[in-house]
Amino acid sequence: MYEFKEPSEIKLIILYIIRNFNEAIDNGQITDIFMDYEFVDYFTMQQYLDELVEMRLVEVDRHEGLRLYFLTNHGTEAYDAYMKRIPVSVREKLLLSIRAYKKKERNEADISAVYRPLNELSYAADLSIRDGGFPLLDIRMSVGSKETAQEVCRRFREDPQKTYAALLEILTGNPD
Repeated sequence: MYEFKEPSEIKLIILYIIRNFNEAIDNGQITDIFMDYEFVDYFTMQQYLDELVEMRLVEVDRHEGLRLYFLTNHGTEAYDAYMKRIPVSVREKLLLSIRAYKKKERNEADISAVYRPLNELSYAADLSIRDGGFPLLDIRMSVGSKETAQEVCRRFREDPQKTYAALLEILTGNPD
């Protein structure tokens, strides 16, 4: 495995993980993926993650006790400009880890409701219901504000079957 020594390299790997997770990612998820390769110790990784937030390359949102991380527009620009500095072999291994982590999460969770910024002014809510990994419902909707996205996700988590039944009724025209 490639050995990283420069703080900028570690920060770039963190940006890479957040960007390629393709949805809101919490601190534990970043840590799990990052620590698969033990690039640096946990405390150093957390320090660099905090520095990315201070630099406004990463935005933090607190939701239901979790710290969710998103790339800002500046973070995306930095990622696009410098991601090729990460060796291809490292990028491939990180992508495999991200995919494996997400697959494991999908198998463990049947209901998912997460939100993420689309740009500075609007958010998306990603809602899904799965049965044994098979998607019963998968919706991505642009919902405007962060508050609206949070409310959509909260209500969906409270009663996802009600949402499924209502959509089925609307789309089939059949109340049964």
